[in-house]
Amino acid sequence: MLPACELLDLGRQQRNLLLLRPLFQLELNKLRIGDEATGDKGLFQAVDTHYLVLSALDFMMEGTTVNMGSTQQEVLSHLSAVAQVMKPELTAQQATRVAEVVLDTLDNKAQSYREFIFDHFDAMQRKHRTLRFRLVAYQPDLEDIYRYKPTSEGYLVYLGMLDLAPEDSQELMEKMLDLLVKRGRFEAALEIARRARKLSLEYRQLIRDRLMQAYRAPGSVNWTKDMAGKLTAARGHVAGRQAEDQRMEEAVREALQSSDELKTRQDLSQLLKTLQSASLIRSNLVNDITVAPDKFLVSQRSLFRARRPSSLPDLEDRLFPQLISLPANVLVANADNCISGLYPASWPKVYDLNNVFALLLERRADEPVLDEDDGEITPFESQKDQFAPEVISQVEQWLKRQFATGSTFRIDQLLGMAEAQGMDSQLRRCMVLMLFRSYAQSETLFPGMKSDAAGRFQMDIAQGTNLEFSPLQENKADKP
Repeated sequence: MLPACELLDLGRQQRNLLLLRPLFQLELNKLRIGDEATGDKGLFQAVDTHYLVLSALDFMMEGTTVNMGSTQQEVLSHLSAVAQVMKPELTAQQATRVAEVVLDTLDNKAQSYREFIFDHFDAMQRKHRTLRFRLVAYQPDLEDIYRYKPTSEGYLVYLGMLDLAPEDSQELMEKMLDLLVKRGRFEAALEIARRARKLSLEYRQLIRDRLMQAYRAPGSVNWTKDMAGKLTAARGHVAGRQAEDQRMEEAVREALQSSDELKTRQDLSQLLKTLQSASLIRSNLVNDITVAPDKFLVSQRSLFRARRPSSLPDLEDRLFPQLISLPANVLVANADNCISGLYPASWPKVYDLNNVFALLLERRADEPVLDEDDGEITPFESQKDQFAPEVISQVEQWLKRQFATGSTFRIDQLLGMAEAQGMDSQLRRCMVLMLFRSYAQSETLFPGMKSDAAGRFQMDIAQGTNLEFSPLQENKADKP
């Protein structure tokens, strides 16, 4: 017997049991469910609800490989047919009622289609925890058609209580694809391969279109927004399909070797060719993904290169966008002027009709191709401040003390006073720049002073216009 303080971790086993509880509840209560039309409580007598639930999950799983799931009517029709085989005395209406009950159980209609919620004891954390899950999902596909498909927990229920985490649905889907080939559902497998091949082509075309746009109009394609996400999605597509198609190809080869029927061998051969073609396209897609960054950089270099001289107007960048943006009535009213804008500046003169065709067939001489020198892009280096913040603060405080006396000072006077007080050349250079900056009232560091030009000055530190700084209060007092 285990010690009282030692508990086993049975979390996954408990999870697997709880996933089956909706099935057990349906089987336990099935005899209480009757026919709504006749009130017959024996509707589910001799009906194996476990088989119907697993059959529904199997049907949905096959639907996800072709159409991203199965519609509600498709699931009900399938379950009705299975129920009538299981219990032949069921009428069509009764079989539909059985199918509805099974589907409602999977979708948790009794709890308003919310998640299943069950509590269990977690031995590792020594407390009760709540498990929330769904067995099926009812979601729209790319064409906004709502379809049922199993969730990760639904896959676990169907595939024999595998000891896997719910998030490992990729491995479960791979098992389902293998199951299609083993069942002889070659048409469904062929449809999967064709869709994957088409998706690879779409990714290739998308990358090429973006690069072509970058070549034609550099700057119109943003790498982060327009390219990076698409390349990441393409890499995920390649990684996901390579292993999957390799496994399908091996399964098809094995089925082809063991098959004797002509029709089956033809279907398998077509499927094998499609898989091989898709593999070749993905190889090209990998190459496109690899070279896309380099090609994008090459396309962006033209932004920093002067355009070649040309006598032709820039139709795509200038004329055509402006014409397209005009209202139709304005464009019609100015059609003659627009067309004339495409004519040459001077019409060539033709003195003989025999020269007309020769002139029309004459090709414009190719413009000389200039040597392209990409050069080098050097990183931008920000300039360091000429004066340290301590120096600027010291000079500013010294000037404020001088201006606080209410006297009028010129630049040469202030520099002389600073030199007499022992300020070094760096402090005085900073003072000159600060005083020149304060000439504009909007930029001044001394709002109580105004500056005016008063001749020129020349000293060992600087030379230029000698500014005179006087208090604003004196100017106001001088006014009548």
